[in-house]
Amino acid sequence: MIWAIVATLLTAGIALYLVLLLLISSGSLTSLPFLIPLGTSINLGEWVKPESIDLSAAIIGTVILVLLILFFRRWFRNSAALRQWKYIRSLGWRKIAKAIWTALFQDTLLLASVRKRSLKRWVIHGLVLFGFLFMALATTLAALLNYADAPHGFWWPPRIIGNLGGLSSLIGLSIIGWRLVRDPYEDNGKTYLADITFVFLLYLTILTGFATEFIMYGTGVTLAHGSFLVHVLMVSGLFLTLPFTRFNHILLTPFLLILTKLNQTITAENQVPVISDEPAPGRHHKTERLAEDLQRQIFPQEGESPVTLRYFP
Repeated sequence: MIWAIVATLLTAGIALYLVLLLLISSGSLTSLPFLIPLGTSINLGEWVKPESIDLSAAIIGTVILVLLILFFRRWFRNSAALRQWKYIRSLGWRKIAKAIWTALFQDTLLLASVRKRSLKRWVIHGLVLFGFLFMALATTLAALLNYADAPHGFWWPPRIIGNLGGLSSLIGLSIIGWRLVRDPYEDNGKTYLADITFVFLLYLTILTGFATEFIMYGTGVTLAHGSFLVHVLMVSGLFLTLPFTRFNHILLTPFLLILTKLNQTITAENQVPVISDEPAPGRHHKTERLAEDLQRQIFPQEGESPVTLRYFP
């Protein structure tokens, strides 16, 4: 209950802050002394050189890449993706590309599979996903257009995109946080801690980003430097824990959706007869791997030998 109240108040407060900045920029609220004027942003580039940020990002990126390789090695092994390739290859490159594009665009980006099950969950997922994509786009544009991190006003396009993305994600995360606390069925006994960790880290990351922006428009230069440092550390922590929190599904879900779509295409095309009669798409290669593992345990003296699966009505 406390989390829900805090999250709601913080999200509403930030939304109000953005509305006030909008009004003051139009000249409607210039008489209010407590509002921070626009266009007084400090130059963070004088405190932290872009080269230092690049070096830190490269180091953190390398660590994350190693963790992701170890993470996906396990998923490749468990999903038998490499074994499945001999069946996928029968489709031809055009059908493979079409299946991958459908999985990435419709099921991943547009969340079509979520929308089919629940419009409410689709909206909540969309708020977080597109909010995150907007923030990533804003960060990328800022790095390309403003490498030296020079001051910019509130209406600088990357800043607008980042603010809208941050607000969108906060709204979605507030709803998710409420459900994690209030809905007893959200605790599946396996990923609950990882879910809470991701929501909490992303929420704090966005909040520190808004706090940095708020302070940058004021006169607290030293405070802005500290707030910016905390924000960068939160961003680093968010990505360093990616393989261990629910954040990993931003990569894992597209991977599994692609495998599922390819399996469905194989079954629909009926190019591999042994798979066309299986009880569910994509189960053949997993069952085959389990059968070979079992065979090696029961008959270790026979070594590697092919396994033939037959399905009966």
